[in-house]
Amino acid sequence: MGAMLCRLRNLLLGLLTGVLPAVVAARDGFPLVRNGRSAPVCCPGGEEAVVRTALAIYAADAERVTGNPLESRRSVADGTVVVGTLSGREGLDSLAEAWGVPTADLAGRWEAFRLCEAVRNGQRVLFVVGSDPRGTAYGVLELSRLLGVSPWEWWADVTPRPLRDLTLPADYDRSEAPSVRYRGIFLNDEDWGLDPWGTRYEGSDVAGELGPKTYSRIFELLLRLRANTIWPAMHASTVAFYRVPGNREAAERYGIVVGTSHCEPMMRNNVGEWDETRFGAYDFASNRTGVLRYWRDRVREVARDENIFTLGMRGVHDGEMAGAETLDEQTALTNEVIRAQRRMLAEELHRPVTVIPQIFVPYKEVLDIYNNGVEVPDDVTLMWCDDNYGYITRLSNAAERARNGGAGVYYHVSYYGKPHDYLWLTTSQPALMVAEMQRAWEYGARKIWILNVGDLKPAEYHTELFLDMAWRIDAVTTETVGAHRQRWLAREFGEEVAPEAFALLQEHYRLAAERKPEHMGWSRIQQPGVKGGITPVADTEFDSFGREGFARLEAYGRLQAAVRRLAERLPADRQDAWFELVRYPVEGAALMNKKWLCAQYARRYAAEGLAAGAEYAAASRQAYDSIRLLTDRYNRETAGGKWRDMMSMTPRNLPVFAAPAFGEFPMETRSLLWVEGAAAPVSSDMVRLPRFVRSAGNEVAIHLFSSSDAAIGSMPTWIDMERVRMTPSHERLVLRADFSRKARSGDSFTIRLGERTCRFVVECEDDSGMPGVPMVAGVAAVAGAGYDRADGAVCIEGLGQSGRVVHLEKGCRAEYLLRSDRTGATSVIICFLPQHPAVSKTLRFRLTVDGEERGVFDIRETFGEESWKVNVLRNQARCSLRTDLAAGLHRIGIEPLDEAMILDGVALDRTERTPYVFDGFTR
Repeated sequence: MGAMLCRLRNLLLGLLTGVLPAVVAARDGFPLVRNGRSAPVCCPGGEEAVVRTALAIYAADAERVTGNPLESRRSVADGTVVVGTLSGREGLDSLAEAWGVPTADLAGRWEAFRLCEAVRNGQRVLFVVGSDPRGTAYGVLELSRLLGVSPWEWWADVTPRPLRDLTLPADYDRSEAPSVRYRGIFLNDEDWGLDPWGTRYEGSDVAGELGPKTYSRIFELLLRLRANTIWPAMHASTVAFYRVPGNREAAERYGIVVGTSHCEPMMRNNVGEWDETRFGAYDFASNRTGVLRYWRDRVREVARDENIFTLGMRGVHDGEMAGAETLDEQTALTNEVIRAQRRMLAEELHRPVTVIPQIFVPYKEVLDIYNNGVEVPDDVTLMWCDDNYGYITRLSNAAERARNGGAGVYYHVSYYGKPHDYLWLTTSQPALMVAEMQRAWEYGARKIWILNVGDLKPAEYHTELFLDMAWRIDAVTTETVGAHRQRWLAREFGEEVAPEAFALLQEHYRLAAERKPEHMGWSRIQQPGVKGGITPVADTEFDSFGREGFARLEAYGRLQAAVRRLAERLPADRQDAWFELVRYPVEGAALMNKKWLCAQYARRYAAEGLAAGAEYAAASRQAYDSIRLLTDRYNRETAGGKWRDMMSMTPRNLPVFAAPAFGEFPMETRSLLWVEGAAAPVSSDMVRLPRFVRSAGNEVAIHLFSSSDAAIGSMPTWIDMERVRMTPSHERLVLRADFSRKARSGDSFTIRLGERTCRFVVECEDDSGMPGVPMVAGVAAVAGAGYDRADGAVCIEGLGQSGRVVHLEKGCRAEYLLRSDRTGATSVIICFLPQHPAVSKTLRFRLTVDGEERGVFDIRETFGEESWKVNVLRNQARCSLRTDLAAGLHRIGIEPLDEAMILDGVALDRTERTPYVFDGFTR
């Protein structure tokens, strides 16, 4: 019975860690932990630094979970873990052969490893064999995962749990190798988090000096996540990586390849290292000698290191290159720069330039320069980029896919720039990243993947997801990304809370797809024609008297309640991790929405002379204060103050982060009735309410503004009423129809408010059995996945404003049935994710209405244009056709013409004001 329970425990452990044996045999396997002691480790040959580092990490992990130090042995004995790297020489190779451990499939591979139980002469050992030193290191750290140690044990305070016994399944044999050769992160925009925190952690007197103590922690995390590459922090607030003693050595010790970003060619951090008084202008056209000397000094310095060299040239920081005005001049100068850089690499590294890892990054304006004719050598990797908001701008065409250098991707989940930063919270939908990176893989981007993680916190999950895909491309797909996140939550917080935690995060990300918390101020940066480029906070596009804003606040309120409820069910050793990974981002986003929506309500209601204006202003200020208190807790209390200065609630001090400011508010109380969604308050004694439609299950709401309670007359028996007190003088009356109680149009009820009595007439439609999506309050809308029929369609959960999109390949077709409730002018609105074509010049689709072609539309937008800004801020590209439609059922057909497209939803709208979000997408 005990053995069976042990095997069951190991199977569950495999589910949590993503590690499942091919066969679970009847006998027990290798005892990795027995009676509170880890199996001793034998490392028979001399190993490189990264293997020794990994062994030290594993030894510390083993001691934490067992309470006993890990024993190291010089010879192989029963119950030993044997660690080593294949070398083609005597040692590990011959030992593995003697024990019957297969290694032929590892030989010559990049960073591959095998964990394999071997039995000989009644003795049982576990081999950890790597094809190269990093492969061995990854294999060693898989042992830590088997012990239940999270990769985030330090960076997110996921405390390892005690472990007394752990036996692997019998005949345990598992081998892995990466899909992408170089996999890593870019630490960026670190001024407001990583820099001040790291300075304190280093104990440095120099602001922004991120040194080997900090980088060793980062490199350890990368090893645990099976990554191998870093683009170090490079803002002006940070001391340049190579100027801090010990950083180079730390990278070597952890086996981390150092590269640099798109604006840091030849391993140089220009904002921290270019000295104009010493070198002259950073202009290759006018100061070629000075620029080359500057680059050469660094190349010589790192000649013996493992690096990836960025080629080309931009400005000192994230701007255009100097010395060339026209596109042709920029192209010619870039070609000159690359030729000179290649000569330098060959001269200084004393190797054929074709074997030196190099990348060319067509980022922002450089993409136009590349497309104009940059001559990138065949062995150089083309590193494609997203548009900073998660939508990849270009991928390799057939000719580029044939290049020896291959391609890679530089991708963002944090960004500083136009139209607006998102540096505070990491709220990009994980399914978007998976969809885009899958697309990149399919187009041959397999050489290097780098993720811009900002300060790293709070991008923990996105970082692991990205690196999991890079390690094994089939480990996560658009169909399995939800299961991946649920397994991750189960690993960190337990199986019991994982499903509920997954559901709340799924909604958290969906709401952010409608509008990120950093974008709730409807303000802009780098806006042409505006002094300083920064616009003030403005009202949102959520209607002040419509359902959109209130539904959003209600949704966030449910998330806040859920995140606190789940926290109460977690043990003490998971409270810090829960706060960092879930509670702070979810509550922070909720409070930012509350701050600006309540501020909007305050201004709008004050304009109507309502006392509720002052009440919503108070709620807005309270939300701001709550963000401040939540952030103080993160910095001062979480993990005993370990993360002090890591979390800023005001990165760059942009207007969206400021406390709301208000003028004078009316003190007299005016009574007012306003039907939700109406353009004006109730002005007559009788009002017809929007229709209840059975299949829609829609609500109807009336807003009551008064200092005294309203007298509500008898409600029709088929109407359920809920009175929601929003503020002391604002009540929201929510009505829902129960069609099982003989619903009947024309029924009515009264509301007496002050001296006025108004009669409200209710209407209903029982559309049971009728095909198509009904129109409610002038709008019929359906999510992409809600098609009536389709060919070649793949539904993706957790993506888009709808949360249920459909992926359509070129030439495939999806059709939707929607009903119009009356004849007249109607907008047919098609909503896509705002992707860019991978290789085409256009991204078109054909629209048909009732079988008749009504046009071909192109959703491609140029980076930086106003239409692109609107699209990325709402994560949706809309195309609209205004036409006359008859009342009744309509079939809307969508067919991509150039490449695959992701359809978020379809709507018919006969109102004068198109909603910012379509309620029907999530119904």
